[in-house]
Parts: sequence; structure tokens; C-alpha cells
Amino acid sequence: MLRKFLPFTRITMLMWAWRNRASVLEWATFGLRAAQAAASGQGMDDAKTEFRLRANLARDHRTRNAIIEVSVHKGVAHLAGRVSPEVHARIQDIAVGTRGVVRLDDRLTHTLGKGGLLKRRARVA
Repeated sequence: MLRKFLPFTRITMLMWAWRNRASVLEWATFGLRAAQAAASGQGMDDAKTEFRLRANLARDHRTRNAIIEVSVHKGVAHLAGRVSPEVHARIQDIAVGTRGVVRLDDRLTHTLGKGGLLKRRARVA
């Protein structure tokens, strides 16, 4: 019955999952955290905000392939990873503009010039 709705073979789906394994694992861990929060009675506000943020980052062609860690706790978006300066600025814009994000804990790093590393920790209100 599943083959009627999905015209892909198992091999095709496995190849896609392997090629996109980083994204698949990130979304799976997000799902587990959201389920755990719902089961413990913490509510779904942070999970909804994190989903919005992840969806907004995946929607933008400049941030879609960025390998970053994203989590939201009590309205604070925690971002970590290594990206280019242009992508860093775009991620900040998206995060601040996402409904439900009240503050940004930015632990993104990037390279400048010939590989010099700049660590930037900013809190945007």
C-alpha cells in the first residue's frame, strides 16, 4: 500500500537518507526532545519555536546546508556550529525574526580571511 503513495524504491529512500544523514539525525533528535518535553508536561512552546526556527533555516537557500546545532529553551535560541560570515549574519536575522524567540545565545564560529578563527558570542535581545 505504501508503494502506491511513494513511487520510490527502498534503495532510493536509503540513498537519500544516507546523503542527508546529518539533517535526518538533527530532525530525529529534535523529535525526541519534543516528545520528551510533551511527556514530562513541560509544554510544547519551546518545541514549536524550535520547529519554526528549523523550518525557517531550512527554507532559506543560504542557510539550508549549514551544519549547526539548534535548540530552544525557555524562549532562548541556542545556536552553535561553524559557518561563513555571510551565513552567520543571515542565521542571526532568521533567528531574531522567528516567532517565539525572545533571546539569542549565539555560539556560531566562522573563519575570516585565510583561515583565522573568530569566535563570536553575542546576545541579541
